[in-house]
Amino acid sequence: VAPYAIDANPFMAHVRTEMLPQGTKTHSFSRITKDTALSGTITEGTGLSNTAFDTINVDASVAEVGIMRQFTKFGERTNMLATDGLHAAAITDGAAMCLERFETDLWAEASNATTTVSNTGAAFTIASFAGALSQHTVNKSKGRVVFMLSATQAKNLRAELASSGATWLSNGSGNRVLEQVDASGYMGNLMGADVFTNNLAESSGGDKLGLAMIDGGGANPENCATAASLGWLPEVASLPNVAFSGGLQLAITMAYGIIEVLDYAYVGLVSIA
Repeated sequence: VAPYAIDANPFMAHVRTEMLPQGTKTHSFSRITKDTALSGTITEGTGLSNTAFDTINVDASVAEVGIMRQFTKFGERTNMLATDGLHAAAITDGAAMCLERFETDLWAEASNATTTVSNTGAAFTIASFAGALSQHTVNKSKGRVVFMLSATQAKNLRAELASSGATWLSNGSGNRVLEQVDASGYMGNLMGADVFTNNLAESSGGDKLGLAMIDGGGANPENCATAASLGWLPEVASLPNVAFSGGLQLAITMAYGIIEVLDYAYVGLVSIA
């Protein structure tokens, strides 16, 4: 049985992710507030006055998503996969659907980015890519930048790389980006930044919204723009031999919440859909 087309899920690996604390439906993430008003010059007669060390909390509200499958006994006993194979396929499918919903909601954060590199109504370009990297310097971002491009942005970037006569590309710097996207959505590395793509980018009018963001996965969660609180990853609950159908009832669910923590840590990429 051949699978249907489903997107890669690269975004979730590059955001700050924590498990939801027990006994609550919300998860607080905090950031330090900068105080630029330093005390006056210290002299023998004038000491320092106290300045409060403040943080700001933002809360991710966690909710449950999922899908239920109800089988008939007849369907279980006559399908090509046999009973156990049918159930396993439904569980795998349900988990994939939950993760795709999570990925889609993460992409929606692109609309929150205050700083953008905008090519509204036009194609995404090499200059757009470089401009996003420069904007992170302006934003004083800290950490490694990763690009999340819509499928059209990736296509347009490839087209320009393929046709460009720029000397800096003559050593093969853009070659990996021109190759096939792998199963994780990874396109390659360009200008020192890893590039990912899929078809789940947020729309804005006739444009798609990508992101150049600080990688919050792994060792750098404190500098990530977006945080996700996980109640649980996809889990299965089942009820056997339901009377009205005679077959197994399956529910595959996931619970999560998403919140912006640091606006300056991502740059929106606006270009034609």
